[in-house]
Amino acid sequence: SRVIYAESGNQVLEGKMGVGIVVLNRVNDKSGVWPDSIKGVIAQRNQFSTYKGGKLANRTPNAESVVAAKLVLDGGMVKEVKNAFFFDTFRNNSWAARNKSVIAAIGGHRFYG
Repeated sequence: SRVIYAESGNQVLEGKMGVGIVVLNRVNDKSGVWPDSIKGVIAQRNQFSTYKGGKLANRTPNAESVVAAKLVLDGGMVKEVKNAFFFDTFRNNSWAARNKSVIAAIGGHRFYG
């Protein structure tokens, strides 16, 4: 819930869930590209800057971020981001924006497969 809040706390519920889905997609991916734990995924080098900067430890997630995390952990899905492994904001010229295809846009985020 903390990473959801830090990355998308001001987004609609589906956008918050999308961030959680990206994290779990990485955890569950069998390619060997991503760590196999939530902490491993969010701590992976060059991925979630909110973790590296120490901002997660001091964040108290809002209620909807907690709900989004619980929904995703219980198998909740936003079908548009079902296969997403990356996300960014529309203002961000991220690696994903330059190298991956947008599969969905929800609120202020783009999601990539």
